[in-house]
Amino acid sequence: METILEINNLYKNYGKIKAVQDLSLKVSPGNVFGLLGPNGSGKTTTLGVILNVVNQNSGDYKWFDKAPSKESRKKIGAILEAPSFYPYLSATNNLKVIARIKNTPYKRIDEVLEKVGLIERKNDRFQTYSLGMKQRLAIASALLSDPFVLVLDEPTNGLDPQGIADVRELIIKISGEGKTIILASHLLDEVQKVCSHFAVLNKGKVLYTGSVEEALSSKESVEVSAPDLAGLLPVVSQFEFCKNAHLNGQKIIVQLDQGKTSLDLNSYLVSKGIVVSHLATERKNLEEQFLEILSQAK
Repeated sequence: METILEINNLYKNYGKIKAVQDLSLKVSPGNVFGLLGPNGSGKTTTLGVILNVVNQNSGDYKWFDKAPSKESRKKIGAILEAPSFYPYLSATNNLKVIARIKNTPYKRIDEVLEKVGLIERKNDRFQTYSLGMKQRLAIASALLSDPFVLVLDEPTNGLDPQGIADVRELIIKISGEGKTIILASHLLDEVQKVCSHFAVLNKGKVLYTGSVEEALSSKESVEVSAPDLAGLLPVVSQFEFCKNAHLNGQKIIVQLDQGKTSLDLNSYLVSKGIVVSHLATERKNLEEQFLEILSQAK
């Protein structure tokens, strides 16, 4: 298959509220794809539509290059909103209930509990679990049928720092096994650390979509300085791969062409007989990118 998920011109309204507006995007096999946006941006509604629990007003979507069907739904493991389990049952017995619903063999239970780090607590009641453990059990339930795709809605919401780190590590581990993951989050740090690709949503619209690496590398800049700063600027500006160079205090900020680095700039300056006193690469983080994207939409 070439595409895991394809959404085309999706609209969903709740009365006068336009939750999703003309949303289109694609998710390729092996991606960890993040739907990033503030609360109310349409992330959960979009997931609800593609999981067939919310009916769209117009537009369509495909799973695995085909129209959605019962067969395609079997290939998807999902957690939409808060996980729900029987508080008085153990992790094992809760998963047995889900396994019966999904027609999945019980032998998978210990496998998924091992994967999410709960095997030693498998006989303890759900009500004794921390929030982080409850979320990991929810991910275990989504993995029971060994799906092609895992869909997670705000997987670290409400967790403490240790719980957030545990779930992030688990997502990275699962994606490393070749599964495609689609997650919604309003946490920029979460998307930057675990996602390969992302889309920025705001007021139901897609403002940006692309790979995390490309988004960040396109905003790299190089700081360079030398004793003769005024004489350095025109030399740097003449570098064939320099897109822009300007003074900023005691440094020159240089934007280079895609794929070029501070090493290329330094080699050029050495060839001109210039020895720099400072050379460093600065990269915008995803928070700066996100705020820039939102500001451009206003």
